[in-house]
Amino acid sequence: MKTELNKSKNILIKKSKMSLAKTTTALTCLIGSLIISSSSETTTTTGSLAVSSSVASSCSFSAAAMTFAAYTGSTITAASAITATCTNGTGYTISFATSPDVTTLYYLTNTTTGLSDSSNRLESSYTNGSATMTAGAATITGTGTGATQNPGTITGTIASGQSGKTAGTYNKTITLNLVY
Repeated sequence: MKTELNKSKNILIKKSKMSLAKTTTALTCLIGSLIISSSSETTTTTGSLAVSSSVASSCSFSAAAMTFAAYTGSTITAASAITATCTNGTGYTISFATSPDVTTLYYLTNTTTGLSDSSNRLESSYTNGSATMTAGAATITGTGTGATQNPGTITGTIASGQSGKTAGTYNKTITLNLVY
């Protein structure tokens, strides 16, 4: 009976140790899962991010060369197409920056002789449509589309009746302003 008792005591001790090991293992797993689950919980909060940009207004333009035919005493005209490329929605004006030599007339001077007296200059005038162009007046206006546009044409006229002119090449550089 003693052996049986010892055997039952050993079994009981073995069962108790196994039970204790299982309980300890279960408890360890439970604590581990609590630690893991509590450390993997996250909190979400929201905020905002301000995002901005801009598109700067920009413009460029060009004027084709205006070349008159040879002057023979009759009225002659020539034209220069104006092109402008401006940022979409940008309003602009193009005007003469150069003041006329007298009232609304500009002098083309004889560059061959280098003289600018009355026999060495041709009087010219310029229009945009029906309006005479002078410094700051009769501007060409438009609103940019982002593409190249033709907002106007400047027409130059050398009037008839300018006799006694010296042979040579006559030139004038007129500066234009673009305001946008």
